[in-house]
Amino acid sequence: MAADGDVQNSVERLRRWVLDQALPLWGGIGFDSARGAFVERLTFEGAPLLSAPRRAMVQGRQIYVFSHAAMLGWWPEGETIALEAAHRLIDRYHGADGAPGWVFAVHPDGAICDPKRDFYAHAFALFGLAWAYKLAPEPRFLSTALATLGVLDQHFAAPTGGYHSVLPADAGRREQNPHMHLFEAMLAWYEATGRAIFLARAGEIYDMMAGRFFQPETGILAEYFDGSWNPRAGLSGRICEPGHHFEWSWLLRRYARLAGRNDPPIAGALKAFGDRHGFDADGFIVDELLDDGRVHKASRRCWPHTEAVKAEVAAAETGDGEAPPRAAQTIERLMAVFLGRPVAGGWIDHVDANGAPIVDFMPASTLYHVFLAAAEADRVWGRQAKGERLKAEGQ
Repeated sequence: MAADGDVQNSVERLRRWVLDQALPLWGGIGFDSARGAFVERLTFEGAPLLSAPRRAMVQGRQIYVFSHAAMLGWWPEGETIALEAAHRLIDRYHGADGAPGWVFAVHPDGAICDPKRDFYAHAFALFGLAWAYKLAPEPRFLSTALATLGVLDQHFAAPTGGYHSVLPADAGRREQNPHMHLFEAMLAWYEATGRAIFLARAGEIYDMMAGRFFQPETGILAEYFDGSWNPRAGLSGRICEPGHHFEWSWLLRRYARLAGRNDPPIAGALKAFGDRHGFDADGFIVDELLDDGRVHKASRRCWPHTEAVKAEVAAAETGDGEAPPRAAQTIERLMAVFLGRPVAGGWIDHVDANGAPIVDFMPASTLYHVFLAAAEADRVWGRQAKGERLKAEGQ
């Protein structure tokens, strides 16, 4: 197994790649300065696809990245573009058609492209604004967030608990994934403001996770549900994603720390299922499993690997001594197959079971996953973190 020094070297390698290559690329040509907004994707040659519609979700994710990068001192230039993009996000997406909530996507010139109301997009608008507020606590960011929660309560709330995935609502279909990202957004807003309302909102979703999303008889996080929050009949109700197992494991443990709770057993159970079944013979995480652990979709995406790193960070903080070498191995695989290709600072987001690309562009949405994993790993295993721990221990 790898030694502690190996994880520090891997984390530093990932951090330097983010600082030296990814942030300059996506904060440079990845930001449309004429429109004050982030582009949706780059070509494999590293050129911005300026004509592609821009989703609110992607704007929220990139606002997060560059707000956090500025706050860490990793890329101070991020402050200007993050705040500009946050204001443009509100201007162009929030009630832009006169109806409550956020439109899903706009054209580059700001004209509405897709007016649908999507729960996932609302969650990421909230998340991005939370980080913009952390960076610069402007009242507009907070008031817009509170208004968004009002829209969720009034228009998205489902009679059996939780929220509809999209409006107009399908009474017979629910999904866990947008709830996970609202959970994440509420934790970010609680950290930004200290307001109990946000932690209480997170607590409601925590209860849904424990009572609805997690399936104790199989140990999985189900993805797709009927209107009564039972896993859907047939194959779709048996599908689970190891990447989401790892992502929830990290989030649940983060919530427990913020709420002053004990380590939640579900966090360990989700990670254990992902560790046991989610990796293929080459050590890469597959896209989908069934509830009995069999592979349902053998292709590989970048983001589940970043979530596995975050899950190992959370496990390490509970005292798991095997977490550092596992994280180092995942970082090395991440950088060997996904990151820095086909251009420096870019990525191959999705490959087949043999590692061959099955996409022909670089989605901006991936940076949120990579950056957050790098920041979390550096917080615990970075060289500066190690130095601070040794100093605190008097060594």
